[in-house]
Amino acid sequence: MALHTPPPFLLRPATLAMAICLLVNACKSNKSESSNGETAPVRVESLHRNNLSQSNDTSSFVQSQVHSPVHWQAWSPQVFTDAESEKTTVFAVIGSGTDSHSREILKKINSSQSLCNTLNKVHTNILVDANQHPDLAFLVAALNINTGNTVTGTMLVWLSYEGVPISWASVSNHESINLQEVITRMSTTVDHLWQDDPNYVLKNSREDLARRLEMFTPKLPETEPNPLLNLRASRQAGSMFDPVSNTVDYLAGLSVSRYIHFMTMASTHPDVSEQQRKNFMKIATRSADNILLGGLVDPLDGGVFSGVQQSTEGLPVFTKTLEAQSSAMQALYALYQQTKNPVYRKAADAATAYLETNLTLPDGGYALGKTYASHGIQDNPCIWTLEEIEAALTEEETKLCVQAFEISGLGNIPLIDDRNRSYFRKNILSWRVPIDRLATLTGRPVGELETKMESITKKLAKLRTEKTGEKISETLSTATDSAAVASAYVTAYRATGDPAHLEKARHCLGIIQEQFVTADGELKRARYNGQLLNAPALAIDYASICQAALDLHEATLDARWLEWATELHRQMNRQFANADFTDLVETQEGKNPRTLTIRNYITLNPLNNRSTWAIAYSNARRLALRLPGSNYSNQADQIEQRIQAISAKAPLANIDYLTADARLQQKSIYLKSPVSPALLSAAISQPAQVIAVTAKGSYPELEKTSTTLKPGQAVVIQRGQNLRVVSNPQDLDNFSQ
Repeated sequence: MALHTPPPFLLRPATLAMAICLLVNACKSNKSESSNGETAPVRVESLHRNNLSQSNDTSSFVQSQVHSPVHWQAWSPQVFTDAESEKTTVFAVIGSGTDSHSREILKKINSSQSLCNTLNKVHTNILVDANQHPDLAFLVAALNINTGNTVTGTMLVWLSYEGVPISWASVSNHESINLQEVITRMSTTVDHLWQDDPNYVLKNSREDLARRLEMFTPKLPETEPNPLLNLRASRQAGSMFDPVSNTVDYLAGLSVSRYIHFMTMASTHPDVSEQQRKNFMKIATRSADNILLGGLVDPLDGGVFSGVQQSTEGLPVFTKTLEAQSSAMQALYALYQQTKNPVYRKAADAATAYLETNLTLPDGGYALGKTYASHGIQDNPCIWTLEEIEAALTEEETKLCVQAFEISGLGNIPLIDDRNRSYFRKNILSWRVPIDRLATLTGRPVGELETKMESITKKLAKLRTEKTGEKISETLSTATDSAAVASAYVTAYRATGDPAHLEKARHCLGIIQEQFVTADGELKRARYNGQLLNAPALAIDYASICQAALDLHEATLDARWLEWATELHRQMNRQFANADFTDLVETQEGKNPRTLTIRNYITLNPLNNRSTWAIAYSNARRLALRLPGSNYSNQADQIEQRIQAISAKAPLANIDYLTADARLQQKSIYLKSPVSPALLSAAISQPAQVIAVTAKGSYPELEKTSTTLKPGQAVVIQRGQNLRVVSNPQDLDNFSQ
């Protein structure tokens, strides 16, 4: 029995009242169904005060609510045990410090004394940071999508004390939403049903969740998938790019950087035609030029905004997350590797510099992001009027600025992103006109314009720091996001050959080993203010770090990274997989109430989450090329059989799998140790899997070709065919061309 609301922005007082009335009548049970032998409620004092300051499960987002009048608790099985003692339902808000609206929604809750009183009276209240508990965010987002609700960065869920969702909703900070009314009426409805017959609510919510979890469980397809399915899915994803508007349909919160990287990797698939390869690259470059560089890259500091507020890059979300920077680095450096266009390297270097300057913590780790906040949407420091710019710059500088950023006295935010004209006469600064086109328009040399624009952006950056508003940092650090940075640095090294990137990748993984692993060898998920938090790592943490370690092993051939990757994969399987590798859950038993079995097997676009199943699949395939035993191949086969078919219906939901598959189809370069630095450098500069051949390893692909390598030699293999054995870097470079 799930009480789910329509999308909150569609709720109006009259229709909401009607919906509540219908829900009560539909779910009201017969009293005779309840048992009469229940124990009396026992008051638990800790539930009747705000306990966030006492919790180890904390972050900047959580700490911002320690003085809230709501009696917030941190998510833990103990809270549900206490709620069972009191015989109350649980109300949870799922938000994050990297969502621009989560704090505003909490401010609205705090500002209503009557709403706070209602919540404190009828529920046990839990505040959940989605960055710490992405598994819970995934589950509630999936429930919202399943029931037709629009998913935003802040979600509400009402649960039984067993941890079973009863009702859920997703809310935004839109002015038209009466948040107090939405929460009050749903809380009142849930409480009335609970008081009427708690056993009925417990029983039916259990059954409803079981049905939905069954729907969310990947299964074997009824028929064998078409061997061309992945290529067709990649072409389908490519067709989502609209060449007229230069936008990508159906992203809905998914990072455009991930889409660009997907298209770039798809272009390297050996089975694509030359025409299709060019088409994939055209989509990747136009998406990068128009959406990423021309919209989401902040010209004042080079950082990348995390997404769009409405429909296009014309109105970005004013948050720069660690994920946005690492994804942009991954996409742009890979694009540079394929095109050698210096524009992409320059933009990737700028995102890297922003990450290192603004998101690096004193202990060497990485904060999750920074948000530009303001009291009113028009007061955001990232919003500009033409008059502000004219006052800050010379007449010549203003003219250049107006041309480069397409500044207008009436504003430059597209109507599709500002239907109610909240941003009338307001402008966003973004590279609407690339520097080479600006040179053509002005008749001035590119070098001269670059110097001028650098001076202009420095002046405006200084002015932005003086404007009203608040820059909010989320200084929580997570293992998964740190691993993504390491992988991005490896991509940067392979694309540019700059050894500084390689050292930074080593540093990232070294930080994880030093700061996220306990003395007993247990991996934890997060750190805050220099302290390791108690929450155990999730499956996504093990998979992501394993992937980064494999990336670094390929770039260095250092066996220690392969050994660590192998151990991480084994630990993940011991804790989260079943014996025959047909299942992979996200959390350890005991972290959540027993009923919450969560499988992170797809990407939900509004969450922009990474798929544990897809990354584990890729890791297993890569390990199978290097290590003895059939377990790795078996696991990869089992995962692939269950998630591949998703690509046919929703390729973007399977973006991690399709990106990984394209990479796995690239040629393999086997290097017999010891290898000269020059030969290794030539190998890693290519879109290929680089595999060190040692006495300890097992190389089934190599063995099938009956190839014998001498120390210092390399062989290129694709689809089981020995393409060539080489001994010097020049031969390898010539072969790739």
